[in-house]
Amino acid sequence: MTVQTTEKYCPICGKPVTDPTYNRFGEFACSDGHAEEYVKEVRAQKVQAHAANRAVQEERPPRQMRGG
Repeated sequence: MTVQTTEKYCPICGKPVTDPTYNRFGEFACSDGHAEEYVKEVRAQKVQAHAANRAVQEERPPRQMRGG
């Protein structure tokens, strides 16, 4: 059984969030500024993950085709 909390906290400062206006990517922020800061952090994490994934793919040797 999972327990769902109804309290929401800003991912930037940790303050309780009462206004549902500043919802970004399913996270509620306490202000528009913190919502935008959260968006920037999420985007930066996605860019880093994509770059790391691309670097791993480039390190792999190319697959060789087998002739039939």
